[in-house]
Amino acid sequence: MKVGMADRIEWAGWHKDSCDDGPGVRSVLFLQGCSMNCMGCHNVGIKEHGKGRTNSIEELMVFIESRCDNKKITISGGEPLEQANSLGRLIHRLKEKGYNICLYTGWEIERVPENILWHVDYIKTGSFVMDLKNPNIQYVGSSNQHMFSIDNGDIRELDLTQDSIRKTIQKGKIIGEESN
Repeated sequence: MKVGMADRIEWAGWHKDSCDDGPGVRSVLFLQGCSMNCMGCHNVGIKEHGKGRTNSIEELMVFIESRCDNKKITISGGEPLEQANSLGRLIHRLKEKGYNICLYTGWEIERVPENILWHVDYIKTGSFVMDLKNPNIQYVGSSNQHMFSIDNGDIRELDLTQDSIRKTIQKGKIIGEESN
């Protein structure tokens, strides 16, 4: 059986147990390739397409299932949406298996294909802008970037400032909930 390009995905690496790449402790899958060329990119070594590992979606699912015990995964890059067809198939397979999915993209939310957007739980949007770098914002690198929670067709932007998170903890709520 011949496997088409949409059934294959190029990836660069894996990180288990990250607290920096979305809400909670998550595993991170880094997809290979990005043409955005953001000044100050922290993943410059995985920008070039054709330099990563290429696997079928099913092979990658076996890899993920053997390493992601809590079923919380962030898909980052590179730029994951440069492999939108394959990414969409991977996200659908992960959802079938009950994964909580966070997607990191440099694209704005309006450009994200609906078959991807409506199947993730969280999405970080916007390219990194060095002049807007802000170390006081959780999960993102610059103030033009945004993190959204997606639940049953509702999209809600999360407040990621350190002050907001401190207030949330002080009120005894879980990090990521809105503070009143």
